[in-house]
Amino acid sequence: MKKKIYINPAIYLVFIIAVVGAINFGKRSIITENYLNLAQQIATYIFTIVLIWSVYWIGKDIIKPIPLTYDSKEIIIKRYFKRNLVISYKDIARAEYYNRYMRLEIHTKDKKYKFGFVVNTKELIEILKKKVKNNNF
Repeated sequence: MKKKIYINPAIYLVFIIAVVGAINFGKRSIITENYLNLAQQIATYIFTIVLIWSVYWIGKDIIKPIPLTYDSKEIIIKRYFKRNLVISYKDIARAEYYNRYMRLEIHTKDKKYKFGFVVNTKELIEILKKKVKNNNF
């Protein structure tokens, strides 16, 4: 039976708030004509750019709500516009899981796959501990 790994649903709320904040802050920085001084104006533009960058950074990890499925034989990486990618455990060179930002990284000999904000990974980590020699858990 295939099991699924999900993106943490709380990050969608953070993403929506960040998008609304970036739009509102961008609109304010365009409409405002008078700033107290040049430092305030520069700080506003810098903060707007940083906020837009953070929205992009969060958004690139949460595009797919179910990024992968797995069973005892293989891991299937879900893709929208291409065929799904199937990786057997023997093809995995290294696997890493970082509790901060709930990031899972799977390294094959050709490519590195990163998944951020993933939940329901406890069973997959146990399987990876048994089947992948080079792991960081």
